[in-house]
Amino acid sequence: MKSFLLVFTFMAMLLPPVFAGPLDEAYKSYLGEDYEEAITKAKSVSAKDESLYFLGLVYMKMGNYPQSREYFLTLMQSYPRSGLYQEASLKLADTYFIEGDFSKARASYKEVEKKYPSSDYRPIIYLKLAQVAEKEGQWDEKKKYLSLLKEKYPLTNELAVTDNDEAKEDFFTIQVGAFSSRKNALNLRNELSAKYDTYLVEEKKENYTLYKVRLGKFKVRKEAEKIWGRLVKQGYPARIYP
Repeated sequence: MKSFLLVFTFMAMLLPPVFAGPLDEAYKSYLGEDYEEAITKAKSVSAKDESLYFLGLVYMKMGNYPQSREYFLTLMQSYPRSGLYQEASLKLADTYFIEGDFSKARASYKEVEKKYPSSDYRPIIYLKLAQVAEKEGQWDEKKKYLSLLKEKYPLTNELAVTDNDEAKEDFFTIQVGAFSSRKNALNLRNELSAKYDTYLVEEKKENYTLYKVRLGKFKVRKEAEKIWGRLVKQGYPARIYP
């Protein structure tokens, strides 16, 4: 899942070379992480598709997803023939995904998939649809899109994600702690083992090992959410994976 998110984050923030010329100064501010200044400079440019797309990306970077969507939607409504229409459609879907609205994210990705059957972004669309399916526990749908990606686009960068993800078991689990100390992780696991089916996941880092305490293997997300809610009320920093 980590590699999934790395690809997702990278693609969500891509800035195409169209941001030269009138948006050059705004782009420099963006690269310098002065987002407010980037917004001010971009708004001084006439509201063309390039500036609308750029503003959508800036607000997305800032975590203001509703505002980001407004700019992407304005671009799509005002410039239906824009060369950035497809990119705006994908970023719109990304905002729904990041906010956890997987139903709208799936619908948006599928709309792009249907509208652009020969798109260069199709491998990315398959990857994101697989990611949405994983989040919702639609395991067969997830496998379908990963298989399509592997079959139709064997040379794409997105393939680096699929091999690792296909090897995983398909279930939801709850992480209740992560420690650099194995002893601390075992103490928490023992504390919870009387009530829950707990287990330890060891993740090798460059200079140390991270010990993650997890519990349960649920096929349905709602089952995991019931236990998760109970743990949060008890004060545990619980989180559902994937």
